[in-house]
Amino acid sequence: MKDNEIIKRIRNGDSQCLEKLIDRYGGYVAAIIRRMIIPALSESDVEELTADVFLAVWQNPDKITSEKISTYLAAIARNKSISRLRTAHYSLPFDEETVTVCSSFENETDRIFLAEALKAALSELEPSDREILTDVYYYCRTIKSTAEKTGISESAAKTRLFRARAKLKKILTERGYLYDEN
Repeated sequence: MKDNEIIKRIRNGDSQCLEKLIDRYGGYVAAIIRRMIIPALSESDVEELTADVFLAVWQNPDKITSEKISTYLAAIARNKSISRLRTAHYSLPFDEETVTVCSSFENETDRIFLAEALKAALSELEPSDREILTDVYYYCRTIKSTAEKTGISESAAKTRLFRARAKLKKILTERGYLYDEN
């Protein structure tokens, strides 16, 4: 069964399709949550937040706005994780989704340095550029919703996003961070 058929049936109250969705995407959602909250919170928090994501889908199936359910689930998982971390008084690095979780000490140290470099580079951007970048790439909002939020046209938002990415790339490249276009 395809994702759009599952969602259609969930909208009609079919709980078996919710189970199919959980089977298909439960590990994916848990991995996103785990990457964001561990080591600050426990594995039981991962399980609870994963259940909360699917509960949100069940309770609000009409809010699914993305063409790909995985994108929608990722956004819910990210937002619920951030909310949980905020209530736990834990500071979440900006680029948690951008930088992969590393298993070795060297890679973890590199990740921390890259996170700090990214934060510093972002702080040099104009607030409007920073807002567009974070809305689109961190909060997974569409360009259209970001444009509406900021009160500009969608084409202006695309242009500003393009320019903001170019500025960010230039700042990071000047600081010695290599950019791989592959």
